[in-house]
Amino acid sequence: MAKKQTFDLYTFVAGAAVESGEPFPLQCNCGGVVTVMPPFQERAVVCPLCESSIGIHIIEGDPGYIIGRNPNGDSMLIPVQGSSAKPLEAMTESERQEILKNLENEMAKHTKPSGNSR
Repeated sequence: MAKKQTFDLYTFVAGAAVESGEPFPLQCNCGGVVTVMPPFQERAVVCPLCESSIGIHIIEGDPGYIIGRNPNGDSMLIPVQGSSAKPLEAMTESERQEILKNLENEMAKHTKPSGNSR
């Protein structure tokens, strides 16, 4: 049985970036950048600065951001790499909070209420 590959880090990549056939930068947490060249075939890349292996998860379309949780359990935005959306670091805190609020509202519309139903 083949050993499952493990990675130091994981990132999300916009499917639209992969499908465009154009190179795009993939940024590591350390600030290192890997240029991903077409045709996209990798499921992981290695950062040229810190040598971390980065597992790649492709997200359909160009969502811009996904919602995640920080270590305290608070919601946070995670950028989808290769996206055409405005970078998080170029936004004000109120802009980020507005996007987060809108995403949470959308999620609430599609979440079934929990409880004991019989």
